[in-house]
Amino acid sequence: MNRQTILFGSLVLVFISALLVYQTILPPQMNGSAIDPPAAVEDFTLQAGGGPVNLSQFRGRYVILYFGYTSCPDVCPTTLAILREALSRLGDQAAEFQVVFVSVDPGRDSPEYASIYASRFDPAFLGLSGTQAEIDEVTRKLGIFYKLNPPDDSGFYTVDHTASVLVLDREGNLALTWPYGLLADQVEDDMRALLRR
Repeated sequence: MNRQTILFGSLVLVFISALLVYQTILPPQMNGSAIDPPAAVEDFTLQAGGGPVNLSQFRGRYVILYFGYTSCPDVCPTTLAILREALSRLGDQAAEFQVVFVSVDPGRDSPEYASIYASRFDPAFLGLSGTQAEIDEVTRKLGIFYKLNPPDDSGFYTVDHTASVLVLDREGNLALTWPYGLLADQVEDDMRALLRR
């Protein structure tokens, strides 16, 4: 083997090594929108079926916060099913995440009913509700939109609402948002990337 071949081979190895090091120090490519730096989220208290729940009680875990309503025909059940599927793929690491479903329809969704609804997707999912004033305060602080639409002749009404999911880091700061329509494997990838931090 001549010197040029050895030199070329050495350069190729150095290049590959440098590329691998570079890729390991890069922040992971997320499917959702990363908030950098993470934004502070003010603590709030809402009601679950078993009593009051403070957002801050989940410090040390990632919180997946989703606002919807139990009569939602499509977006809410689809989103919660995707979250369930993604978490089921994590095995024991799913315990590092807490899904919190907050109803924006307090007229129909009592804390008890919001809790039952969320737990139908996964027993670990938490469902919360509150008074209209409490819901308004929480949604305003987090930039969540919702609007109760006029009822039809039968009295049924829909609720327009923000369909994205908020992900809070272990310190309770907003670190990531997922748009509606991500697949379970994309959500799972982001969860695994968060766990590697």
